[in-house]
Amino acid sequence: MKKTLTIILIALLSAACLVTIIIGLSGSTKKAASPEIAAPLSSRIIEAPEDGAQAAAEAQDVILAGPSQRLNNAAVGTITWLPNPGDFIEFGTALYAVDSKPVILMKGSLPMHRDIAYKISDGPDVAQLERNLVDLGHALDEAETSDPTDLTVDHHVTPLTVSSIRSWQLSLGLTSTGIVGQGDVIFRPEVVQVSELHVRRGQIIDGGSVLSVLIN
Repeated sequence: MKKTLTIILIALLSAACLVTIIIGLSGSTKKAASPEIAAPLSSRIIEAPEDGAQAAAEAQDVILAGPSQRLNNAAVGTITWLPNPGDFIEFGTALYAVDSKPVILMKGSLPMHRDIAYKISDGPDVAQLERNLVDLGHALDEAETSDPTDLTVDHHVTPLTVSSIRSWQLSLGLTSTGIVGQGDVIFRPEVVQVSELHVRRGQIIDGGSVLSVLIN
């Protein structure tokens, strides 16, 4: 009798051990097959790559140290091109562009306070513009204009002045109207270095100031 009970007890213990082993193996298999859970998007650090547009925007945010002066703007429209702070602007080249039309730096001390066109009243601003037309190579001669004289730098707008203006406009890729608008040109005594921008490309302007330049 005791021998029979012993055999039964051993059999039960063996069965219990076998069940435990099977459960353990089953649990290990499930755990190994469980896929790794990715971190939620909200916890990831995503850095946007620096592209050309971002680099250009950062360059235009620079402000050069030193005394500076805002240049008055008379053009109206949308800013379509800007230089970068630190750029040097030479006479006869664009300070910026409005509606894809460049605003040109010219040499002189008088501000551009009116449109210059045929039959306007005489004035020193006319002579200032004519001097720039000559210096920039747009003093047309008789062979091109049928006018008996070369462009004379004086206070008077002549047909030859208008022809020289047209030549200058065509060299810039502009419509040759023969009229220089108040917002087409900015006069400065010296070439300038841009110190700061006050607008962004795409911004609509009506007067005000587009940029500042360093002054000595």
